[in-house]
Amino acid sequence: MRWLLTMLLAAAAPLAAQNSACNYALTASALVLPGSSAQQISGTAGIATGTTCTWTVTTTASWIHIPSITVTGSGTFNFTLDTNTGTTLRQDVLTFSFPGTTGTLTTTVYQMTATCVYTLSPTSAEIAVGGGSGTLQVATGCAWSETSSQAWLKALSDSKNLYSGAVDSATNYGTGNVDYTVTANTCATARNASLTVATGMPGTQPALAITQDGSPNNLSLSQTTLNTSASATTGRITVTTGDGCSWSASSNANWLQITGTSSGTGLSSFAYSVLANSGPLRTGTIQVGPQTFTVTQQAVPTPTPQVTSVLNGASYASGAVSPGEIVALFGTNMGPAAGVAFQLSSDGKSIPNLLGGVQVLFGATPATLLYVSATQINAIVPYAVAGNASIAVQVQYLNQTSNPMTLAVQAATPGIFSQDRSGSGPGAILNQDFSLNASLSPATAGSVIQIFATGAGVTSPAQTDGALAPVTEPLPRITALPVSVTIGGVPAQQVPYAGAAPGEIAGLTQIDVLVPAGVTPGLSVPVVVQIGTWQSQASLTITVK
Repeated sequence: MRWLLTMLLAAAAPLAAQNSACNYALTASALVLPGSSAQQISGTAGIATGTTCTWTVTTTASWIHIPSITVTGSGTFNFTLDTNTGTTLRQDVLTFSFPGTTGTLTTTVYQMTATCVYTLSPTSAEIAVGGGSGTLQVATGCAWSETSSQAWLKALSDSKNLYSGAVDSATNYGTGNVDYTVTANTCATARNASLTVATGMPGTQPALAITQDGSPNNLSLSQTTLNTSASATTGRITVTTGDGCSWSASSNANWLQITGTSSGTGLSSFAYSVLANSGPLRTGTIQVGPQTFTVTQQAVPTPTPQVTSVLNGASYASGAVSPGEIVALFGTNMGPAAGVAFQLSSDGKSIPNLLGGVQVLFGATPATLLYVSATQINAIVPYAVAGNASIAVQVQYLNQTSNPMTLAVQAATPGIFSQDRSGSGPGAILNQDFSLNASLSPATAGSVIQIFATGAGVTSPAQTDGALAPVTEPLPRITALPVSVTIGGVPAQQVPYAGAAPGEIAGLTQIDVLVPAGVTPGLSVPVVVQIGTWQSQASLTITVK
C-alpha cells in the first residue's frame, strides 16, 4: 500500500497562485468511497478560492459521473459512481481547471469493490525461539486494518491510506502488505498469536496464525537430583525462566509431595516434602516443564534373605536339580512383599534373569526368573550346571545375599505339572484334539496326548537360558537319555516327541505319547514319566474312557 500513500500525500500539496488575483485550494485531495450501496453512490468535492475566481471540473473515468459546471468562488459539487463489480480497488481523478491559467488541481477518487473478499498469504507462520520477522500479504479491494493478539507480535506496517475526515488513520484500502516482527521467546513452551485483518464485516475475521517455538534451555531448576535417606525430609526448588513465562510442577509419586503452590510465573519457587520410606529403595520425580527433579530415597534396611528349600516346580519334590529344571525356592525376605510375575523382553523373545530387584544365582550363573516374592521364587536352573556334582544356590535382593544352599545335580529330575499346581491330581495334559484332559473330555486308547513337565535335562540342539523354544525344526529334543511313559501301569509303546514345548520358555518340556490299548479306563489313571533312571511323581493322573 506504500504507493497509494505516496500518491495521497502528493495530491495534498496546495496549488500555487495562478495569477495575482486568485489562489485555489482543494476541499478534498482524495476520497475513498464504497463499491455499492442500496442508494446511489455519491461523493462531494470542490475548490476554496476568492469570490471572483472561476473554476471547472472534468474527469476521463467512465465510472465517475460529474455535472458540467463552471463555478465562481468557493464551492462544492456532488458526483456519483457506478458500482465497482471488479475485484480490486479502482481509482481515477477529478481534474479542476482555472480559466485564464495553465495549472490544474486533482482530487483522487478511490472506490472499493462491491463484494469484499480478503485473501491472506501466508495463513500461518512458524517463528524460531530467537524471534524473527515476516510479511503478510493482503489481497482485497476493500478496507481493512491489522491487529495483533499479543504484545510480542508487532505489526510494523506504516503504509496506511490516510484521508483526514474520510477514514480512520489506521485503515488500509485495497491490496497491501503488513510487515511484522516477533520478539525472542524466553519461555520453555511454544506460544501462539494471530495477526488479524479486521474487515468491519460480520463473521470470523481472516488472520495469520503465528506459532513460535520455546526452548527447554529457557527454564532451569536450582537442583535436579536428590539422594536422601529413608527418613522424611523437605526442601525448596527455585525455578528460573523468562518474565511472564508460566510453569507448573507435578509429582509422579504420592510420597514425593509438592507443598503449597505448584505453579508460578517467571522467577519463583516451590516447596516439596519427601515422606518417610518404610520399604525398598524408591525413585520419584517432580516435572517442571521440560526439566525434571529426581529424588532417590534409600530403603529401610531389610533382613537378609533366607532360602529354606528348593523344590521341583511341577512335583514339589525336594532333592537334586537338573539343567533347565523349573524350580520353586521357598524362604523369607527373598523379594518384594507383593509378588512380581515375569514379562517378556521388548523383542518378545526371552525372559529376563532380573525381576523385581531379585536375582537367583546357581554358582555364578543367574537363573531365569518367572515369579518373585518375599517367600517364593519360581526360577529355571541354568543349563550351565550340567556336569557339576553339586551347586550352591543364593538369592540376591536389595544388595543383600542369602545363605548358600548346596544342591546335588543330576542329569534329569522329571516332574509333571498338575492342573491345580499342587503337584498331584489331574495333570496338565492335552488330548489329541488339544482339549484339556478332564472327566468331561477324556482321552481314548490309541489317541496321542501331550504331557507338560520339567526337569528333562539338556536337549539337542541345546537351549539358551531364558529363550523361547523354536516352533519349527530343528526342535530341541531329549536325546541324551531314554524317555518312557506308563499310563495306568501299562508302558506306552510310542512316544512320538519328547523335548522343548514349541514357543514356550526353555525348561518347559512336552512329551507326546500314544495311550496304550491295554489301559483300564478311569477318571484317575496314574501317569508316570521316566527319563533315564529318574521318574516323575506317582500322584499325577489322567482320565481315560
